[in-house]
Amino acid sequence: MSDVARPPEELTSFVGREAELAEVTGLIAQRRLVTLTGVGGCGKTRLAARVADRAGPSWQDGTRFVDLGPVTDPSLVPATVASAVGVAVEPGGDQMGRLAAQLHGRRLLIWLDTCEHLLDAVGELVAALLTRSPGTSVLATSREPLGIAGEMVWRVPSLRPDEAARLFAERATLVAPGFDADRAGEHVAAVCARVDHLPLAIELAAAWVRALTPVQIDRGLDDSFRLLVGGPRNAVARHQTLQASMAWSHALLDDEERRLFRRVSVFAGAFTLEAARAVAGDDTGAGGSGLPDTLVLVSRLLDASLVTVREVGGELRYRMLDTVRQFAGAELRAAGEAEAVRDRHLDYFLALAEEAEAGMDVDQDRWRIVLEGHRPDIGAALRWGLSQPPSPPPGQADRGRRLAAAMARQWLVHGHIGDGLQMLESAAGLAPREESALQARLYAGQTMLGMAAGRLTLVTEAARRGARIAELAGDEPTRARCLAFGAFREFFSDFERCEEQTRAAQSAAENAGEPFGRDWAATVEAYSLLARNRNEEAVAVARPAFYRSRSRNDRFCAAFARGVEIFTLLLGGDVPAAVAVGREVVDMARPLRDYFAVGTLTCNAAYALAMSGALEEARTLMEPIVGSLDTAREADVVGFMVPYGLVHLWEGRLDEAVEWFEKGVARLGEHGRDWTAARCFPGLVGALRRSGRREEAALRVRQGLRQLRAFGGWYEYADALDEHGRLVAGDDPAKARELHVQALVARRDNGVRLGYADSLDALARLAAEAGDAEEAARLCGAGESARSAMGYPRHQVDRRTHEEMIKAVRAAVEEARFRAAWEEGAAADLDVLVAARTRGRGTRTQAPGLLGALTPTELDVARLAGDGLSNPQIAERLYMSRSTVKAHLARMYAKLGLSNRTELATLLRSEMDGG
Repeated sequence: MSDVARPPEELTSFVGREAELAEVTGLIAQRRLVTLTGVGGCGKTRLAARVADRAGPSWQDGTRFVDLGPVTDPSLVPATVASAVGVAVEPGGDQMGRLAAQLHGRRLLIWLDTCEHLLDAVGELVAALLTRSPGTSVLATSREPLGIAGEMVWRVPSLRPDEAARLFAERATLVAPGFDADRAGEHVAAVCARVDHLPLAIELAAAWVRALTPVQIDRGLDDSFRLLVGGPRNAVARHQTLQASMAWSHALLDDEERRLFRRVSVFAGAFTLEAARAVAGDDTGAGGSGLPDTLVLVSRLLDASLVTVREVGGELRYRMLDTVRQFAGAELRAAGEAEAVRDRHLDYFLALAEEAEAGMDVDQDRWRIVLEGHRPDIGAALRWGLSQPPSPPPGQADRGRRLAAAMARQWLVHGHIGDGLQMLESAAGLAPREESALQARLYAGQTMLGMAAGRLTLVTEAARRGARIAELAGDEPTRARCLAFGAFREFFSDFERCEEQTRAAQSAAENAGEPFGRDWAATVEAYSLLARNRNEEAVAVARPAFYRSRSRNDRFCAAFARGVEIFTLLLGGDVPAAVAVGREVVDMARPLRDYFAVGTLTCNAAYALAMSGALEEARTLMEPIVGSLDTAREADVVGFMVPYGLVHLWEGRLDEAVEWFEKGVARLGEHGRDWTAARCFPGLVGALRRSGRREEAALRVRQGLRQLRAFGGWYEYADALDEHGRLVAGDDPAKARELHVQALVARRDNGVRLGYADSLDALARLAAEAGDAEEAARLCGAGESARSAMGYPRHQVDRRTHEEMIKAVRAAVEEARFRAAWEEGAAADLDVLVAARTRGRGTRTQAPGLLGALTPTELDVARLAGDGLSNPQIAERLYMSRSTVKAHLARMYAKLGLSNRTELATLLRSEMDGG
């Protein structure tokens, strides 16, 4: 989601076209697609700029400019348009549909400039927008129509003779302030006629009044026309005329100017004087002195209207119009210099990228903006560096691979995941057997981007290869980064192993001086602790990582580290504070414009909002992300199904809730054991139960409890226990009460105060149905007080049934007794009240004797070990790693005073079987 693009600033006046401007402005108000067509140089872009400026206020969400001139790959069109309009669309799948979905409901005018080289891709995209985004209109400029239904084609005419003369006079005055347009009027008219009154050609011709009279310009153009007589007969006459004017302008340049002119055509986007000096310099190589007086030469090209200039971030950037670049590129090839200049172009952007890679450790914002500003040229340099021509320049492939490795972090923090993965895989594939530090860096890049794409298998494999090769090559920073990002894979399947790996990664990164890997590993460790409700430990790890990252201007790590406190505050019972942190985190991450960071943290913030009762705001916050992500293949928003499903559930949209939770649970089929899937079970059971699908709910609750218990995710485990209790309440009230008490115990013992009110509500209903109206009133009063104190209102979907229950309780007992019991519950210390109702209960296994000291997961491991299963078999059965099984056994031996499996099996037979 990059910053909204802006059209080039108009540094010269807009001449004439009053009638055309009025007509096209009227058309775009009536038709949703208007395409301005005409030959290169006829003024399509300048006219479109004025139309967009005049018509823009009619669209509620304004106008967005999309420059397609630098785009050479049709597959990049959706992402380019998405970036320009301020949304993110990752490559892969139905990109156009995802873009259209994000724009649905917005009233927007999109101006697509320079479409002729991408007609099929642009036409398909525009058709999708017109069909699926009813509030979107499109103004396009192209030498050819897009050729799709609903297109209004408007051909831009040449200037009228009087307008052409005015344009010539105004442009001539810029380079020759004393130019007398009236005295030269006849000859000016002749020049304008020679070029068929085309604006660009007029500007090219007028630029030469600094050195020639209009009479000489007229004669020069005449001579140039004669040079084109042998051109293709089917070429458009006006195109021939423009080419002639450019050829003539080129002929009037001196040798140094021509050399600069053709060499800067290698730039795909805007370039600086420094870049021009390095890339278009003399032939002594990249370290040469460059063209003499590059500023003077560029100024001459500006005077001749062969390049344009605009200010970007306080720096002047120069650029060739597309037509001019094509002409100059042909000249570059004809001079036999294309490969050498492209090589210097690669060198320049490799140096920039490697400087930026180091700079990102201290100022991420600055360098990601710098690199994004050069994205077209970095892409061109990469394609050249990774290409395999018959006789490549020495070291070309290695320099291309270095550029890919250096860009990995930029692709991560700016959301160019699909493009980046493709480049990194291509670069690594050029030397698949190489065991160098460079190859390790390429694998490290794949690990980072694979994480953001949700490609967990790629993360595991790339991290393993990269860490091994980096260790062999003695590249400790790269090894640390592979360990840090590789540990992310374990977060979804084994928290204890994740914690072990992140600690090893932090140690390696600290020793190697690799702050990015260190802070990311600490952040992932904090989330692994958080998931097990070890909240104080999570904050103790995350907070230093946040402060370190913030001091380095690293939004990516800082935002994720700060985001840990959304959940610690939430689960601790301070929902408003969690909402405030969520907003802070979204603001911190938003400039990154990617799916992984912005999407994940936005959905986490929306989770807190939903808990606060702001369901509509939470849904509105997530919808643009979820709407485009559903079919994305190279992007991931971690666990988004949970808050999105809960919002639908709590709004009473049960079918939609089931659909989203099932998408999360489906991850089990891919990964076998998955934390996101496990988190979806409580909400899924709740949606199925409320929909009357009780058998499905019963099956899902058993699956969920098993998964959540194995993970040790006590917040979600308690939610699942409550759902199980509600499910069986009608048939077995005693069992239901036991389940709700177990949920309270799990919350009590793990610092999860948020769900107390949910369990108290459920216990109140059981008390009411058992005829104990005063206990029901007492529990209801306690629940209401807890919700008020925590900022955690009752879910919308449950309000009516709860109110009916209170009404029935009130009717079953005298008002005074009802009020006294209610006020007693409301005034009670919540923690004391919960302790009283869970006295003597704990989150241990409640197994007999010594086994009562074990956690539920440890008891599962003990029983399987006692049955003779090996560590690998236990790991497979319980969806955990072998090292985690080993760690559980070691802790059990220490708790129970045992030394081996034989003694454990003996104890199990003795205590579990009464032997």
